Amino acid sequence: MEKVKTFSTLVLLSICLAVLTGCSKAAKERDEARTELEKAKAQLAKVNALLEQARSEREQLQESIAKALEDLANTRRALADAPQNQELLQDQIKELTERLNTVLTQAKETQAKIENLNAQLKEKMQAIHEIEQENEELQAVIQQFEEQTEEIEEQPSEESEEEMEGEPEEYEGDEEY
Repeated sequence: MEKVKTFSTLVLLSICLAVLTGCSKAAKERDEARTELEKAKAQLAKVNALLEQARSEREQLQESIAKALEDLANTRRALADAPQNQELLQDQIKELTERLNTVLTQAKETQAKIENLNAQLKEKMQAIHEIEQENEELQAVIQQFEEQTEEIEEQPSEESEEEMEGEPEEYEGDEEY
């Protein structure tokens, strides 16, 4: 509105200047009219610059509105697809939950098997330990027998002959094996 008023003032001043220059009025009034005309031209230039800026801003706003409308359309399409996507996601969640439950069950079963095998291993290790102890005891007994056998073999054979001569002969049926 102010732009129209400024433009009207400029036109009016131009008309006044034209009328005044043709009259025989004083030079002072002509100078004032020229000064007013220069001021009006300067204001017109400012108004044109503001008008150009307003046009640029309007174009930017129109681009922003177009982008916002496009975004709105995309959002509406996405919202229209949302129930289908939600069902698909719910199905996927259900399937993944079932898989997870299956895996957890298998993990529990595997853990139970591991614990059972560990218990069996512990029992076997205990049995092996007991067998090793018996083996050590038997090795010690064998060692004693071998030492005794060596002692007997080292004794002079004469003593054993004397002992045999002094003993009465036994009946063959009484021998012990």
